[in-house]
This record gives sequence, structure tokens and C-alpha cells, in this order.
Amino acid sequence: MMGSRSFKGLSVAVLACATLAACGGEPSDGDMKAAVEETYKSLNKDLGSVGSLIGKDLSTKIKALRKISCAKADGTPGYRCDFEMTVDGPLGEKTEKASGRFVKGDKAWTVLEK
Repeated sequence: MMGSRSFKGLSVAVLACATLAACGGEPSDGDMKAAVEETYKSLNKDLGSVGSLIGKDLSTKIKALRKISCAKADGTPGYRCDFEMTVDGPLGEKTEKASGRFVKGDKAWTVLEK
């Protein structure tokens, strides 16, 4: 009887570890989009002040973001990711490819240039 309980406890522990490990992987498209949007927030705030002076919206909005690839960053925390995003800004809508290092924080992912 005692052996059965130990096995169940071990099974639960292994399952919990496997579940947590899956959550610790690379960022999803949504994680990456949220991190890039957060980066644009301060830029948009600064441009909003200038835009109000000239009567034009200078903000940039991320309309879509698609992850192309991610790999564990070598020698630094996070993942180096290539992605494609569609932005709508002062010069109109355009799709461009970009790269960044995404690092998981306490609550969300952050994107760094390198």
C-alpha cells in the first residue's frame, strides 16, 4: 500500500515538473508582439507630443507579428528571435523583418536589440 502512494506522489511531481518546463520555453507570437508593443509605448508617447504640435498622429501601431525562428541565446539570458511584423505608422503600413533577444521577466517578456 505504501509503495502505491509513493508512486502516485512521484508521478504527480514528474508531471508538475514537465508542465513547468513546457512553460519555460521560447516566447510565442503573442508574447513577442506584446514585448514589441511595450517597446513602442515610450516612443509613441514622445512622438505624440510632437504630433500634437504639428497636428498629425506620429504613433506606430503593431498590426501583426509572426515569429520566424527562435534559438536559445548564447552566453546571455533569453532567446534570439527573428520575426516579421506589420506596422502602421506615420509613413503608412509596411511589413518588415526584424530580430531581437527576448527575455522572460517576472510578469512578461521584454525585447532587447541584442
